[in-house]
Amino acid sequence: MLPLYTDDGIFMPPYSPSAVGKAAVRKAYGAVFDELKFNVKFTIAEIVVMAPNWAFVRTNSAGTTLHHSTGKTTAEANQELFIFKRSTDGKWGIARYSFSPTNPPRS
Repeated sequence: MLPLYTDDGIFMPPYSPSAVGKAAVRKAYGAVFDELKFNVKFTIAEIVVMAPNWAFVRTNSAGTTLHHSTGKTTAEANQELFIFKRSTDGKWGIARYSFSPTNPPRS
């Protein structure tokens, strides 16, 4: 995931502080993938170029997640917002990524 981010990228998962910069993003994703294995499909809802070097992508995702600590698989569904920034070499990277669950909380 890390190569997809800009050097100043920010990962903003729900219920957690933002991970700011590549080192923090690396650490946050390490923790995510140590605990979770995803079987999820993303659907692009919209892509909007806002300026020559900025764009956003809104997606929805659904599938299942295996929790390594418990061995349980749960339903997974989210809505996501990616903000992309084009670098001086012309490549697009994730500058911000935030998401929120769309499944109702379990009681």
